[in-house]
Amino acid sequence: MLLSSIYSFLLAFINCFSFKVSCLESDFSLKGDYLLGGLFALHEVQHATPLFSPEAIECSRYSFSKSGYQMFQVMRFAVEEINNSTTLLPNVSLGYEIFDHCSDTKNFASVFSFISKNGSIKPKEKLNNYQPKVIALTGPYGSTRTITIAPLITMDLIPLVNYGASSYVLSNKLQYPSFLRTVPSNKDLIEMIIRIIQWFGWNWVAFLGSQDDYSEDGLRLFSKYIQNTGICLAYQEALSQRANYTLTLKKIDMLNINVIVVFADPQYASSIIKSAIANNIQNKVWIASETWAMNQQLPREPGIGKIGTVIGITESLLSLPGFDEFIYKERGTTDVNHNDSADSEVKSNSKTCNHDCDCCTLLTAEEIINENPTFSYAIYASIYTIAHALHKALQCDMNECHKNTTVKPYMLLGQIKKLDFPLNGRQVKYDDNGDPTVSFSVIRWHTETNPPRFDMTICSNLKVRKIYIFGFYSSKRSDNPFRNAYTYEIINLYVDKSLLKFLRKLPRCEDTEKISTVLPVPHGVKLEEKGMNSRS
Repeated sequence: MLLSSIYSFLLAFINCFSFKVSCLESDFSLKGDYLLGGLFALHEVQHATPLFSPEAIECSRYSFSKSGYQMFQVMRFAVEEINNSTTLLPNVSLGYEIFDHCSDTKNFASVFSFISKNGSIKPKEKLNNYQPKVIALTGPYGSTRTITIAPLITMDLIPLVNYGASSYVLSNKLQYPSFLRTVPSNKDLIEMIIRIIQWFGWNWVAFLGSQDDYSEDGLRLFSKYIQNTGICLAYQEALSQRANYTLTLKKIDMLNINVIVVFADPQYASSIIKSAIANNIQNKVWIASETWAMNQQLPREPGIGKIGTVIGITESLLSLPGFDEFIYKERGTTDVNHNDSADSEVKSNSKTCNHDCDCCTLLTAEEIINENPTFSYAIYASIYTIAHALHKALQCDMNECHKNTTVKPYMLLGQIKKLDFPLNGRQVKYDDNGDPTVSFSVIRWHTETNPPRFDMTICSNLKVRKIYIFGFYSSKRSDNPFRNAYTYEIINLYVDKSLLKFLRKLPRCEDTEKISTVLPVPHGVKLEEKGMNSRS
């Protein structure tokens, strides 16, 4: 069994080095002067098993993730946009190689491919001589997956500009010298959650998480930062998918805990909330971490209104102009029968190398566009970070770059640390830990309406800037909330007084500035100022 596992692992490793044909003809690869790496969870392994030997994995055998595929497309969109730019890397083209990264522990073959040089890896090679396949990479999603592979990448100072790992341990530059991220760290998220709890005067809370680095890191920080605040952590638990959620919630109810922080990945948060509905848990305050704060399915669950109030923390959404058009163009040229007509040997290699996605071609443009956009800007900023650093390293001006200049990954890292550039209304720069400037949104779920909606308050330096009111609509309709966040014109409106009452209670947020809202409702529906009898 052990020899069989090692053989399959080495076979996948070799295939990923030697596999050329299908990858270069698919969405997973693009030729260019400089190659970027991308890791996205197009599929998800729901129940991981302990490993006693190295194993490869065929991600396409597992559950398909629409959100992972949307993230994948955001990277492709960003690269195409940069390649079409006449001012950023004007005479230089970016290419990419992207892998489906579905497992915490079984996707090493793709990482080895990224750090290889001419099909081989030479440990301890001098940085001046080291030129791996990719100049930098982005991903993967999730702290555990990132912590698992980061040492292989950062030991040679290859920039790993991550879009979806928030564990605070990754801010340690001694352990992860070339790691940077475009999402807030858990430290910032936990501090924001604690400020909300303090402001409302809640002092008897529960903290539920999952058995992974993300939740463990969040709990450790929460326990540390609530010291001397008057907040008591009355109950805590790290849950597995097979945990007894009913028993956990009954314990919380018996302890008269009314405020529950759920700092967990979406699949665990979903299990907790669904169990609360099934067990008739009522009138609690649920504080959602950014992984599920804008979940599209849970607000639709029958009976969710009875569980109480859901408040979420997430990074502020920013638009990606042109993304919709990119997806419509891509869907218009997609050959849904491409995989069926592929050569069987090439297709087999494609699966082993995780360049395969049978379900991807079945999605409509609307389904991709209307997916949760929480991490879209973070991916977009990751690619632009690499491009701007390369622009600097190649000493580019507005017309051309010095293409004869040799750029090594460690040189690119040095340029990234000095970056400070505007991107779609936000300044992109990194502190000494490789963490970005923080801009949060505080979200309140309105599940009593049909369809349900989000109230979102964008807090930059904890001051209100805008309010976005989202609704839920069919993915086939043009007025889907997530699409509107990108495409609708901002107009001034009167806002529900109960919402203003809620905003005044947020930590150091103010409603004195002009408040705007996005109107994501069907044509012909009018908004009117509401009274104070709405639930707040």
